[in-house]
Amino acid sequence: MKSTMTMVRGLLLMSAALGLILACGGDEEPVSKPAPTPRATQAESPPPAPAQGLADTEMPPIPPIHAQTIAEELSIKIEMPDFYPSDGPVYPNTPPSKAFVKGDRINLMFGTNDGVNEVLDFLNADLPRLGWNNAEVERMSNIITIQATKPGRTLAVILTAIDSGQPSQTTLIAVSLTGS
Repeated sequence: MKSTMTMVRGLLLMSAALGLILACGGDEEPVSKPAPTPRATQAESPPPAPAQGLADTEMPPIPPIHAQTIAEELSIKIEMPDFYPSDGPVYPNTPPSKAFVKGDRINLMFGTNDGVNEVLDFLNADLPRLGWNNAEVERMSNIITIQATKPGRTLAVILTAIDSGQPSQTTLIAVSLTGS
């Protein structure tokens, strides 16, 4: 029974990671700061309402990206959003590639050339330093999930190697934070 629940939870987390990787619309609001965008005119439809809890955050659309692979997409970097909490994990010298906000959930995706185990070792040391408790690490095939909590908040991190064994190998780090 416990292994079935673990597998179901792993599949749900993997689905969430794939949703982050493949996110291309819906009611999520992509965030980046590579270049200012012009304000909408009267003839254009109004912008979507700001995400709940982040009402004062300006979230311009991501410019079109012409990447052919996930590894290429992760190599494109954006500025760290101002609203990303100070206790959110950030792998050293790795700016985010994507940021999405939906309700009170903040999702960031990072890509690094460092190996999955190196990133996992860093996070295992850094999450307690940032005040996250009960970090639970699970491995399923080539995906590692980490879940941690704080009072009223949750953190989920998904790690996986993209193009494993190739010169273009990239480790995807998908971070999802809820609560304030």
